[in-house]
Amino acid sequence: MTAALDLLTGAQDATVKLLRDQLPAAQREMVRHSLKQGTTPPFHLVGDMDSDNIGGKDEQFEQINVDVHTVYKGPDRRELLGLMHTVRIAIDGKSLTIGGMLFRFQFAGAAASTAAADGVTYAGITTIEVYAEPA
Repeated sequence: MTAALDLLTGAQDATVKLLRDQLPAAQREMVRHSLKQGTTPPFHLVGDMDSDNIGGKDEQFEQINVDVHTVYKGPDRRELLGLMHTVRIAIDGKSLTIGGMLFRFQFAGAAASTAAADGVTYAGITTIEVYAEPA
């Protein structure tokens, strides 16, 4: 078996790239994999990730669950839900090859909160299953 590829970092990079390529132009700069303290909404943060090996012996094939955290500040949660839906449309069923790795994306689910204590900040998570392997 050849040296294992860093599929986890690759999945993060592929998710950011795919979102920036596929989201409407007004949302592309909202996509981040890290935030500076005090970043104001709206934004899509490629956040929590976990990986499971689903390949056979001596095979590198992983299912990586990626949570895209969407945060919106405004008077109506409908705007948050709309932003989350654009993430789903941008990524579901797509594939991308970068850095010698193949990534296939599938929508897995979503959850949205009620308003935060300020009454105008809403947050949601879109979970994406990323199937990753050497190209």
